Amino acid sequence: MGTRSVIVFIVFVAAGLAAPVVWAQGTDDVYGEFVYPLVTRRPFLDREFELRVDHERGPAGRVTEVRGSLEIPVLPRWRVGLEIPLVFTDPRDQRSMGGVGDLTLENKFLLHKFEQRPGQVAAGFEIRLPTGSERRGLGGEAAVEPFLTAGIAFGSFDFMAEIAYDFNVNANVPGPNRQELKAGLATGYRLSRWFLPLLELSTRTVTRGAEDDPLFQATQVSLTPGFNVRPWPETTFAVGIELPVTHVREFDYALRARFIRDF
Repeated sequence: MGTRSVIVFIVFVAAGLAAPVVWAQGTDDVYGEFVYPLVTRRPFLDREFELRVDHERGPAGRVTEVRGSLEIPVLPRWRVGLEIPLVFTDPRDQRSMGGVGDLTLENKFLLHKFEQRPGQVAAGFEIRLPTGSERRGLGGEAAVEPFLTAGIAFGSFDFMAEIAYDFNVNANVPGPNRQELKAGLATGYRLSRWFLPLLELSTRTVTRGAEDDPLFQATQVSLTPGFNVRPWPETTFAVGIELPVTHVREFDYALRARFIRDF
C-alpha cells in the first residue's frame, strides 16, 4: 500500500474517533430496527460506521472491494457520509492489482416522515472522486449520482425502494461518458429481535456509454436473498448473494456482506 493509501486511511480513522465528540445529537431509534439491505439504499439519517465487502465474479474475472464508511447527521434533516474503498482485481488474462479506489462523498436529506407508520422519504446525491488508478483498473472515475429512496414498515415487514441515476463527468474520457439508471426494491421480515431474512430486486441499465458495455441499452435484473443478524444492540451483520436472472449481466454472482455499528 502506497503513501497515498496510508494518508487516506489515517484521515478516515481520525474522523471516526472524533465523530462521537463533535456530534452528540441522536437519530430516531425506531429506524435502527429496519432491515439493512445489501444493494438498496436506506432512507434513514443514521449515525453509523460501516464495513462492507463485495466480491463479484464474472466472465472477465473477479473483483473484490472492501469499503469503510462513516455517516454523520450534521442537522436534523441532513446527513453526510464518507466512504473509502480498497479494490482488488483478478482479471483472467492479466495480473492482479490492488489499492485504494474512488472515494465517495454522500449527502442525504430528509423529505418526509410518515405519520401513521414508521418510515420516511429521503433524497440526495453522491459524488465519486477519481482517487483510484484508472491505469491499474482501480477506478479513476469522477461521477455524480442523485437518488431518491423511501422506507416504511407494516407490522413485522419492512419495505424499501430506491431509484438513482449515475453519470460520469470525466472530461478526458474517450467516447461518450457512461450513464446508468439503477432501481431497487427490498423487503425484510423481523422473524425475531436478532434475525431478519430479506429479499431484494434490483435493476441496472446503461443508458449512455461504450457499445461494448454488456449493459448498454440493456437491463440487468437481479435477486438478492440474504439476512440480518443482530447479536448485540446497535450492531448488525448483513450477508447475502446477488444473482442476475437475465441473460444480460455484468457479473455471474456477487457475494455481499456488511457490518454496521450505530453510535
